[in-house]
Amino acid sequence: FGLSNKFDTEFPSVLTGKVAPEEFKTSISRVNACLKKNLPVNVKWLLCGCLCCCCTLGCSLWPVVCLNKRTRRSIQKLLEWENNRLYHKLGLHWKLSKRKCETSNMMEYVILIEFLPKYPIFRPD
Repeated sequence: FGLSNKFDTEFPSVLTGKVAPEEFKTSISRVNACLKKNLPVNVKWLLCGCLCCCCTLGCSLWPVVCLNKRTRRSIQKLLEWENNRLYHKLGLHWKLSKRKCETSNMMEYVILIEFLPKYPIFRPD
């Protein structure tokens, strides 16, 4: 369904001077912990759904779709919490985004880190 089982914890060079490497690693570790908790359950339901797919006319795959959606929502909530806790104050915004894979036509979810524009506080309204 496009979700990775783990995101890379390597510190990107574009964030040097914006975020401490420890904070970045802590945030990514939280996301990876959420994935580690949820994905094994999703895989078990996917296997059961595939085995029973012919008998249920595809309805046995609905639990997998719902669990995948729940996992994405929990990651999005976690990223929103991280944004409110730290990254919005630093002028950054993290979000989960769907992108096309570089090697194939399949879609995957990636974490995008966007730089928020600085608002001129000295300019009158």
